Amino acid sequence: MNTRFAGVSASILDAIGDTPLLEIEGIYAKLEFLNPSGSIKARIAKYMIERAEREGLLKPGDTIVEATSGNTGNALAMVAAVKGYRMLVVMPEGLSSERVAISRAYGAEVLFCGRCHVNDALAKARELGRQSGHFCPRQFDSEWNVEENRRVLGPEILAQLPTGRVPDALVAGVGTGGTLIGVGQAFRAVNPAIRLFAMEPSESCTLLCGEIALHQIEGISDGFVPGIFQRHASMVDEMLSVSSSEAIESMRHLARRHGLFCGPSSGAHLLAAHRGHTVLRRRREVLAGTLHARRQRQRRTLRVSPPRAERSVTLR
Repeated sequence: MNTRFAGVSASILDAIGDTPLLEIEGIYAKLEFLNPSGSIKARIAKYMIERAEREGLLKPGDTIVEATSGNTGNALAMVAAVKGYRMLVVMPEGLSSERVAISRAYGAEVLFCGRCHVNDALAKARELGRQSGHFCPRQFDSEWNVEENRRVLGPEILAQLPTGRVPDALVAGVGTGGTLIGVGQAFRAVNPAIRLFAMEPSESCTLLCGEIALHQIEGISDGFVPGIFQRHASMVDEMLSVSSSEAIESMRHLARRHGLFCGPSSGAHLLAAHRGHTVLRRRREVLAGTLHARRQRQRRTLRVSPPRAERSVTLR
């Protein structure tokens, strides 16, 4: 009998990654909500903390502190619990209460700073991270974030694609930008002509035109342009936007039609993948993105692909 885990695992962190790649509505969808902590962010949480340990930036008894709109805080809280660190999650008020409850369930302290957008929380986390005995992973700026996506997630997806297929395009919502840029780098190594599409809410097109407004697609468009995106913006070929109402309707479609209990960001990725596929409909292969996290009474992760000869995948 085939089994993913042939032996006894040392900890829940062993279950991070190696998630299924699903074909749905002509899009390849990576089921990242199956990661422990419920989202794609489990990957960078483990990767960045273990890099910090190897670099001597984290020692027993230290506190990890990070700004987040929810999922990275949950993931880091899980990793901190397993490894014995204290965890301080800094996040704005006004986001889903489930995210706060999950971090606290892992034993993290939650500090509220600002409302809805992450700007104030980001400044506070950086300030606290400079204190003795504290470490801030700086998810929005760290090249370790990009590195994990380039070295681990990108090759994992490529290995799961049907033999002979390479992606023509990648669509990903921008929270930190790490997934879009890192996976994009991995894909460009096998197809230099691949096109990268960045997705953001139509109510808050921060990357495209500097708009900052409230929206219901938590986890992307956090109120500023992340450092990772600023440094690598030249890699991105085009922007796509999806409204909150469209994302929520698409989220419901995923649950009722396909049995995928995701959130608004996953619904947004599905729509963006289809729109990216339309833009490139004459190309043979489209990789559009992922649905990132399980729905928290309301959210998130997946990747998708079109039937026939054309394919899309979405990432978050």
